Amino acid sequence: MDWFLAAVISALTLSVQSLAFQRLQPHYPIKVYMTYAWLGMAVVLALVFLRPADFASIQENIVLLVLAGLSSCGGIYCYNQAIRYQNNLGYIEAVSALRIAGVYGFSIIAFQAPFDGVRLVGVVMITVGVLAVIGTLRPAREEFRLDWLRWALASSTFFAALTVFVRYANNAGVRGEIALVVVVIVAGGMFLAACAWDRTSLRIAGPHIPLVVIAVAFATVGNAALFIALEKTPNLAYATAIDNARMILLYLVGLAAFQERLQRGKAVGIAITFAGVILLS
Repeated sequence: MDWFLAAVISALTLSVQSLAFQRLQPHYPIKVYMTYAWLGMAVVLALVFLRPADFASIQENIVLLVLAGLSSCGGIYCYNQAIRYQNNLGYIEAVSALRIAGVYGFSIIAFQAPFDGVRLVGVVMITVGVLAVIGTLRPAREEFRLDWLRWALASSTFFAALTVFVRYANNAGVRGEIALVVVVIVAGGMFLAACAWDRTSLRIAGPHIPLVVIAVAFATVGNAALFIALEKTPNLAYATAIDNARMILLYLVGLAAFQERLQRGKAVGIAITFAGVILLS
């Protein structure tokens, strides 16, 4: 699977993961459903991908992988906190996508990524589209609020660190799928430890079990595809930009669910983002 197809699959499936998290949040603490999502994902991925030959590369790069796992834990926690204050997930994904600029420059400097003018234009177009959708080109007070924005920005920073640590591990011989196994074990273990620390119940009510299963299933496929894309992409920003194009789907779902009106500027932003995705392909 090439990086572009993997990133597209990631964008579609992680949208469903985010929606499942949003539906679970009113009923359970973040650490409860994230324990199931991340450790459930770890079990599935380990059974499918992990082989005895992989343990040598894991051991050699354990510091990078643990740092990536801690970044994953911080990023997804902040993302879920942002959901508490912003019903439209498209806004949160849009802010999270701002890390694209950072990882683009870092990939060129640290990983000697080749310069590609056409794809750079695609990255810029996606970024502009993101800003248009979130409303930061023409801010609206009711949307541009610090209560969710600070959590979304923190999430973006953690996720940027995650992609960098994982790429260092990839370059040192750890396959993307194997890196993900270790990352979600570390992050899921952190959530489980937090539940044990304050004796939070891990019980899931019967009606919510299908939602947890959906979250695990789509998180597994989406994150596996994302890590494959991050391993193979010429520049981390390319895969990150494609993956974050899921904010279009989430924004449109938010429009339908909360009966917001599609503004002209945001419609233009969506169109620009799609054009940027085409250039990156």
